[in-house]
Formats: sequence, C-alpha cells, structure tokens
Amino acid sequence: MEILNQSIDFLNKNSAAITAIATVVITFLTWFLAADSRKLRKAGSDPEVVGYLVPHPDGNGGVNFVVANVGQGPAFSVSFKFDCDEDDFTQHQVMLRNQPGRTSLSVLPQGEKIGSLFGVGYALFGNFGKERGAPLKPFQVKISYKDINGRKKSSSQQIDITQFMGLAGILSKPAAHEISDSLKKIEKHIAKMTGKQTSSAQLLDSSELRDEFRKSTKADNRENPNGD
Repeated sequence: MEILNQSIDFLNKNSAAITAIATVVITFLTWFLAADSRKLRKAGSDPEVVGYLVPHPDGNGGVNFVVANVGQGPAFSVSFKFDCDEDDFTQHQVMLRNQPGRTSLSVLPQGEKIGSLFGVGYALFGNFGKERGAPLKPFQVKISYKDINGRKKSSSQQIDITQFMGLAGILSKPAAHEISDSLKKIEKHIAKMTGKQTSSAQLLDSSELRDEFRKSTKADNRENPNGD
C-alpha cells in the first residue's frame, strides 16, 4: 500500500509534466501515421509508364512497340520520343518514327497498354536477302506523362533489338496449334472410318525474329503401339 500511495502522490505532483510528455508523444505518432498514410495513398495512385518492344502476337515476324502503364494509377497526357539515329532507323525500315504532329495520349489507365507496329524482325536485324548487315542500333525511348494531380513525370528505357537474339519459336501462333489439333482429330476419325493406320508429324515453329523466312521443325508424334 505504501508503494501505491507513493506512486499516486508522484503522479499527482507531476501530472502537468506527464500530460505534456503524453501530448508530445501522441502528436508525434499522429504526424507519423499521417505521413505514412500519405505515402500509401501516393503509392496507390502513382502511374508508371514504360516503353518496350515485343514480338507481334500473331507470330507474323512483326515487332510491336508498346507503351504500358505498370503503375497503380491512371496516366494522363502520355507522350513518347525516340532518341535514336534517324538514318539507322531508315536503313532498318522502322515504321514507327518521331512525328512532330502526333499529340499525347489523353489517358492510359492503370494496367493498360497500347501497341503499334515498329518494324519487321528480319529487317530490324539487318537481314535483307543475301545481304547481311548490322542489327538496329540500341536507342532510348523517353516518355513523359502526368498523374491524377497533374504532376509531371517521366521515364526512359534503353531498347536493343538483339535482346531477341537466339530466341527460337517466339513467332509461334497459338491459333495454328488449335487448327493443328483439329486436323489431327479429323485424321484419327478418318483412320477409324477407313480402317487404315495413319501417322502424322507436327511442324513446330523454330523461327527467330532475325530470319527473313519462317522456319519449321518436324516433330514426329506418331503413337507408340505399345502405349509408351
């Protein structure tokens, strides 16, 4: 009881100081939480726009240039410019160029992207018939945009077509596989109807972006009669 009484007496005598200290601590914690909340809100609404090259999804040997918003908020007034050797772009038949009259994209929502045909793979690699030149020189793409509050932002990426060097099969068409599967099913049905055993070989795409002509590799997928 004596210790409790002493503690109560101490608190009574120093209540003003204790209250002041508590007020300072609460004020600091409030400021810290508010600052942290602002950072979280900013992180949850900041766009981040990047540019890159990607093989054409149809597998036709084309190369697309893509502007994508990989951030957490919408981007406004999105524009891009290539910092490149214009003569080198001309020699490699680049189709997407810096256009003085091109206006900015009004908005690029979070997670969205827009692509445009940049060029043809074999031309970008410098493969013109019997002539074999150097690939397109690396270049920079500079992107500028605004966030939802109108603050200006920018990004810059180095792009090099040789990133696709040696990647065989990236021109494969998903739709072609579906057609191939359908044809194999038809072939099996015909074999059952005619009582004949047939064999089939599937052609796999083994083309590279630098190839002037499409390459195919035959994969023998005949069924093993032993079920192996």
